[in-house]
Amino acid sequence: MRNFVQKSSKVFLFLFSIVFIFSSFQQIVSAEASITSKSELEEMSQKYDIEFVSLEGSELEKLKQAGELKTFKSFDEYAEYIKDMTNEVQKNPSSPETFSVQTNDAAQGISTMAQNSHIINWYAPMSGGLSGVLTWKNVSIVYNYTTSGGFSTFTGISSIKSYLTGVQAAVSWEQLSAVKSYSKQYKPQDTANFTIKGYYLVGAEIYGVPIGAKINDTWNTS
Repeated sequence: MRNFVQKSSKVFLFLFSIVFIFSSFQQIVSAEASITSKSELEEMSQKYDIEFVSLEGSELEKLKQAGELKTFKSFDEYAEYIKDMTNEVQKNPSSPETFSVQTNDAAQGISTMAQNSHIINWYAPMSGGLSGVLTWKNVSIVYNYTTSGGFSTFTGISSIKSYLTGVQAAVSWEQLSAVKSYSKQYKPQDTANFTIKGYYLVGAEIYGVPIGAKINDTWNTS
């Protein structure tokens, strides 16, 4: 009789564990479906030009490497966070630097052609999810130039890549497009200008469910 009771208890505990795990899984799936289908998200998406996505796999791990996801226990708190984040992104300044091909005085009177690289970076403390106080925007370029009569000018740019460095709070940057143009500081085409479009992927958790907000931004630098 005792063996029967013990076996019955084990079977009951096993079945209870399965039911509990299945119930928990259903709750997670239900919470995720509820969050991602909320009409409030659609309203914010249209108001701020934001796309909301579920976070999973390598994309989620990449964000966690940049910092812990900020957690929210109510949708109203999350909505306020996204509002503040969007406003701060819009306030971010463009690069104060003007990048011109430098004149080499020793090369005056000598015509040369060469290739070089350069990184334009500037302090952008609010691009790290409101707590990225040590965050920089970076634009790396590979360019060709020619020097003649002591003046250097661009002849082409073969690579433009933008990225964040420093401390971010579960925020990554994805470049979508990069457009270059040239202007004159001392001689035509001695200064390069860049317009880079992309988005910040801002990670967070609502009721334990990871969610990402894609906030569009444009970087302007010369």
